Amino acid sequence: MFYGIFFAVSSLCAVLLSLVTICKKDSLVIEKIAKVTVVVWMSLYFLNLFLPDGLVLRAYDDISHFKDGENTWVVLLRWCNDLAFLVLPVAVFFKKELFVKITGYFLLLACLVNVGIYCVNIEFFTSPLGAGIAEIRFLSDSAEEFFRNQTFRGIWYGILSFLELMLIVFVITRNINVFKQKPTKKSFLVALGVFLMLFFSIMPIYAPQYIFKGYSLLGANAFDNFKMASPFHIIWIIGVIIEGVVLTKLFKNKSYEDRYIVVLMLALSLVMQYNQMFTCVGEITTHRMPFQLCNMAGFFILLMLLTKNQRIYHFTLVINSVGAIIAMVLCDTTAYGLAYVMNIHYVVEHTNVILAPILCATLGLFPKLKNKHVIDFVVGFALYFTFILLVGGTFTGIKELGGPNADYWNCNYLFMFNKAETSKIVGFVAPLFDIKVKLFNFFTLSMIQLVVFASFTAICTGVFFLMRLLPTIIAKLSNVQNALVKKLTKKSN
Repeated sequence: MFYGIFFAVSSLCAVLLSLVTICKKDSLVIEKIAKVTVVVWMSLYFLNLFLPDGLVLRAYDDISHFKDGENTWVVLLRWCNDLAFLVLPVAVFFKKELFVKITGYFLLLACLVNVGIYCVNIEFFTSPLGAGIAEIRFLSDSAEEFFRNQTFRGIWYGILSFLELMLIVFVITRNINVFKQKPTKKSFLVALGVFLMLFFSIMPIYAPQYIFKGYSLLGANAFDNFKMASPFHIIWIIGVIIEGVVLTKLFKNKSYEDRYIVVLMLALSLVMQYNQMFTCVGEITTHRMPFQLCNMAGFFILLMLLTKNQRIYHFTLVINSVGAIIAMVLCDTTAYGLAYVMNIHYVVEHTNVILAPILCATLGLFPKLKNKHVIDFVVGFALYFTFILLVGGTFTGIKELGGPNADYWNCNYLFMFNKAETSKIVGFVAPLFDIKVKLFNFFTLSMIQLVVFASFTAICTGVFFLMRLLPTIIAKLSNVQNALVKKLTKKSN
């Protein structure tokens, strides 16, 4: 029934849309509708990350779900379809030829194949293994059943696939001349390179567990292979530096639009991959709510790019990148291997939080920093800190009241609400939690909160002025290098 309704409606709408687009009748109206549609589709695609899905799991004692390799092909097809989240908005809004070709030659097939495996997907969507929003303990049984209901999930999946297919048809028919051009060897290699970069940047965080048939890349007894100062940790740090340098070199001399799209791709990947965690993490408790600095960075960066707001840029460049660098160095990961979904989540999230704002600077998307801009990130962090203090303090107060659901309210935003968790990472700060005062026998203020605010603000201020001096330092080093080269050249002559 699903296939009959979907393909009948889709075929009719695709034919009508193609005729209208090719004839260029009311083209401006169709353009506006397409732009609104792609935003609606992306919003629904994003919300889909919070719905239960038995394919997107994290498992501990039993990893047979990954080891048998039975569902790896479904994961790869989902991965192919996720690429549309990056490609379609650029193809619709910017009409970039390369993105148009990826839409026509790849996304069309990926979309149709994913529709074709509807029966497979619907089994995962209705599986009791799926978590997401359905596992929140305060929901009624009927609400949990609704989120796993086959009719609801079938309609939701049908709407997502239909909108995606119509957007693909629109992009193809609007740019039909692009597909008549014969590619050169050079253009083909460039297209292939960009395609691979996009493809790997949107990798689902749960994919490595299936591909490597477990958490570890090294073997059954190597679950401790991703921790601070381990080989994979060092490789990650070096890899982030190399990626930043390569992207800067490749796109520094491109048009503003191309440079903008590069950072936009990182931001969209960040939003997608961070929130994939909510599908697989089990119950969404306050501990997992996206209030941590790096968790909110994806939304800050996306808002910065969409509004081109310089104040938000100054905040993300200093506060978010410094916070993510600290997190990368501390490597607060689990004892499981690198391929474990939460470790992959940790890596891709902090990588993009570091790279996106820094690339905005190295690619010249925003004006250079000035001393007066220090106020933007200081005020911004003060506002964020106040919000976190109120939210985290309230959740902690509820937890300390006790009761059957006390564990639900455990949180440790900015590492200043849970002494035990913070002490595992930086043990020397433990005594600061004990210097405290309680307001209204509910809300706790402690010395650790003051120290976090003061020390992080001081670190970020120092980094800001280092960023201000960096271009001058690089220029002087370059002049010294050029002078040495000239001297050596004269001597050799």
